[in-house]
Amino acid sequence: MATAAATPQDVGVEMPTQMSTASERPKWGSRGQFLMVLMGYAIGIGNVWRFPYMCGKYGGGAFMIAYLLSLCFIAGPLFIFETVSGHKYQLGPVGTFTHMYAPWASIAYVCVFMVFIILTYYQALLGWAVIYFVKSFTSKLPWHPDECGGCTTKNYFNTDVLNSVSLGTEGGWDVQAQLFLALLAVWAVTWMALAGGKNTLGKIAYFTVCFPVFLMIVIFCKAVTLEGAGDGVSYYLTPEMSHLTKATTWSAAASQILFSLSPAMGTAIAMSSYHERSYDKILQDNLVVICCNSGFSMFGGFAVFSIVGYLAEQRGLPVEEVASSGTGLAFDVFAEVLTLFPGGSSPFFSVCFFAMLLLLGLDSSFAWVETMQTYVVDFIQHKRPDIEITPKMNIIIVTGLCGVLFLIGIMYTTRVGSDLLDVADHFCPTYCLLFVALIEYVLIAWMYGADKMVQDIKNSAPPHWHKYIPAKFAAIQMKFIGPIGIAFIMLMALIDEFDGDSLTANSSGWKTYGGYPTGVTIILGWCPVVLPVSFFVISVIRAHMNGVTTPEFNPGYVEDVKKANTSQTASTKDETPRVEQ
Repeated sequence: MATAAATPQDVGVEMPTQMSTASERPKWGSRGQFLMVLMGYAIGIGNVWRFPYMCGKYGGGAFMIAYLLSLCFIAGPLFIFETVSGHKYQLGPVGTFTHMYAPWASIAYVCVFMVFIILTYYQALLGWAVIYFVKSFTSKLPWHPDECGGCTTKNYFNTDVLNSVSLGTEGGWDVQAQLFLALLAVWAVTWMALAGGKNTLGKIAYFTVCFPVFLMIVIFCKAVTLEGAGDGVSYYLTPEMSHLTKATTWSAAASQILFSLSPAMGTAIAMSSYHERSYDKILQDNLVVICCNSGFSMFGGFAVFSIVGYLAEQRGLPVEEVASSGTGLAFDVFAEVLTLFPGGSSPFFSVCFFAMLLLLGLDSSFAWVETMQTYVVDFIQHKRPDIEITPKMNIIIVTGLCGVLFLIGIMYTTRVGSDLLDVADHFCPTYCLLFVALIEYVLIAWMYGADKMVQDIKNSAPPHWHKYIPAKFAAIQMKFIGPIGIAFIMLMALIDEFDGDSLTANSSGWKTYGGYPTGVTIILGWCPVVLPVSFFVISVIRAHMNGVTTPEFNPGYVEDVKKANTSQTASTKDETPRVEQ
């Protein structure tokens, strides 16, 4: 006797209703709003404090070559595939992957779990920038040696800002008041930006994206005039082509653009789902965001290494010994350089720098919380299609998300918070992101179909763009180049993890990342990686055992695109030159 095919819900995959969700879905107020939000998501603090350091460390111009090739053949295409898919299905990641290949739709939950983990500590990190920003409004920076009893900027950061102690130290779990208030302030700003809905967020993004660019230009104009700036820029750009023969250079370049552009987090899918189906500029918008993201990274490198070169000149050290990345660059190297600026300009440029970091970080957190909100809204509309997502309900959802994430993030405001943050940041974003990216490539190219994706890309672009889309090469890239590239990065990361310099013996004799206690490494490090990946694997096995089938998609999408393209083509033909009378 024939049995009915199982549905995605039978194995725990919640599938939003296509028609009701799409018809009631809020829309962006303008193309500019969508561009600004997506650009703010892509351009983050890593563009300033990680890319320049990686470029200088791995051969300058040689690293840029590897970086740009990785952008074109690994990260960039996946970013495009996600936005095109989200726009097509008008749903969040769960609904989109369900309609593409239902048995693997649970990969969307790995995405949202990863975003959840990141948000718990990312806002605490932005809180550090808030503290420095507020303390910059003074006639003399408080971390200047004359103001802090001759302390170094690193000591000021660890003692006066974090009041940090090592894990296992008595009193290490005491919450620090200024860190707590800074975290609360960051979440309050995030809540205010998102509570007003898509249009409010889009309007805010104009400021939070454009103003950091202006601040970077201000910092650049000052930095290039400093003594030793030329040496820093030379270290940043001078190509050492021998690095192109090293696997570590390619792994570093590919991971940098992948983590910077950040496909595989579900955010690109969620953001593009709020466009009208007839919108045909998704491909152009992708190219703008991709180019601006990498352009900002490269331009920021000039400012960063001009300042690093200046500090090296002041210390009498080679540039490579001064160069740093991450918090070491922002709260040590930059903080020290800001105290050395002549003419009483230090507070002004300190305000500019930390405001820039804060705004760049907030843009990313806005997009991540919006992504989580999309999951919640799609879930509600699947369970209760009769419920309308009103502005009041939107505020309730945003408040709930921000409140829960804030409460979890309080542990990063303790005296051991910086160590906890280091562990959480090292594992989940790295391995979950690479895993999701690999699965997405396989799902899109082999399960959904490379040819179907190429057609979706064409449907998302104006008719006159179709001839420029390399269909055959795109299929090869999807099937082979992309997934092989991701697998290579993951392999290199794992090799470095277990055979690299990051392993240090802890007090128990076990070799762990950074020498941190084994329990902390397992709970905050490996568990957030193993649990969601295991959930996905079990869900896939159950789905295939139960014969889960992919639901048919509403063909109205293609009709909408065809009508839009036909209308555009007709209007183009009807245009005739006008002569001023």
